[in-house]
Amino acid sequence: MSKDMMFYCIPQQAYMRTENCMNLRKRPAGKAPAGAQPMLRACEKCTMYPLVDKKKVPTVSLGDYLGGDKPKIANLQAAANKKIIQAIIIK
Repeated sequence: MSKDMMFYCIPQQAYMRTENCMNLRKRPAGKAPAGAQPMLRACEKCTMYPLVDKKKVPTVSLGDYLGGDKPKIANLQAAANKKIIQAIIIK
């Protein structure tokens, strides 16, 4: 997946690059050690990331996004998406 793909992040309620989603999850949760930024609260309890990792969220390229195109919002209630999310949560 290209790092310059944009998707709509439901927990953040904002458009985000797929690479930013992965980088935010690598930050420490809760209270961070000195000098480190903590993970954003919406990311700490996010269940949407398995869809981002498996490329199951609607995306548009960064160029198209800057040109005014917006990706659709992922349907978290779709049966296939629920299955992907549950598979990660159970692990």
